[in-house]
Amino acid sequence: MKRTFFLLLLASLFLINCNNDDNGDDGPTDPLDELPAATQTGAQTLGCLINGEPFIPSNFGNSAPNAFYQFVDGAYTLSISASSGGGDSFQSILIGTIDNPQIIDENSSYELISCALPNYCGELTSFPDELIAVNSQNSNPGLLTITRFDESIISGTFAFTVLDNDGNEITITDGRFDLNYTN
Repeated sequence: MKRTFFLLLLASLFLINCNNDDNGDDGPTDPLDELPAATQTGAQTLGCLINGEPFIPSNFGNSAPNAFYQFVDGAYTLSISASSGGGDSFQSILIGTIDNPQIIDENSSYELISCALPNYCGELTSFPDELIAVNSQNSNPGLLTITRFDESIISGTFAFTVLDNDGNEITITDGRFDLNYTN
């Protein structure tokens, strides 16, 4: 009886120590693999890297990715936004333009510069220790590329750099979005 118990205990320890990772690579994963796929189907996704760390918003409530596009009084407004976290870890991304006389075109790119009208700009808001709300800059423009734009879906990519309150660069890279927009 003791021998059977001992063999069962030994077998259990063997199974507990087994690892499904047969490639032997226990190193860090690529942060890009954590972002949503770059699709063009209206999948309601948005993601990017902020200083190399994945930014993936919640899929519900006010944090969920959303897009707004409207033509009013001869000018276009576009807003693409999402947020994640809460309290001390809150972050929000906003990309868009207000009162822009040019219509958005599919397969076109737009420089993300200062948020003065009617420019396209990118904004990062963060509450790690204190409020940081920073915009893309004319001296280091980012890029918004629209890969699909029809009567209900807007998809594309984005990247931009902002400066925090102390003048340190924060890079937003590998951004992608695939959203149904409202107007």
